[in-house]
Amino acid sequence: MPANTRHAPAARDPARWQDGLRRVLLFAVLWWILAEGAVDSLAVGVPFVLLGAWLSLVLWGARSFSLRGLARFLPWFAYQSLAGATDVAMRAFRPAMPLHPGLVHCRLRLPTDGSRIALADVVSMLPGTLSADLDGEELVIHALDTRRDMQAMVTDLEPRIAALFGLDASFQEIPENAS
Repeated sequence: MPANTRHAPAARDPARWQDGLRRVLLFAVLWWILAEGAVDSLAVGVPFVLLGAWLSLVLWGARSFSLRGLARFLPWFAYQSLAGATDVAMRAFRPAMPLHPGLVHCRLRLPTDGSRIALADVVSMLPGTLSADLDGEELVIHALDTRRDMQAMVTDLEPRIAALFGLDASFQEIPENAS
């Protein structure tokens, strides 16, 4: 095979290096937050940040991740967490507030397994909901109040998760009988 038709090794691929540097930056910020900015944690933090970035490249491969999508997602997530935590606290302090717990099946439109897993993880972090099962395009959510429209919550969350992964957010419509 002529030398000019060979593909560059992954180590020389500029896009892979950029992806790796983004991951190092992301893991470094996460470590800094978890370590509460303690400088003395750098001896442990730097190796773990590098190991985490390397493992994420090896296990997940080069996938797009959008810092702009993250910047848009974080305020939304903070607001949803606060609103949900307030709702759960109200239910705890007012025993008369009715609970209607149960499992709700929601149809997902996200195109990749990684984005679906991220969505399921985010749903579990929101108060009052817990991802119970993820099977292909279906997410089963345990909800404190099944009267809430879980499909609408998932449908609202999907474009936000898609933006995190740099995916096209123009999803196909969910069929009426899917929920």
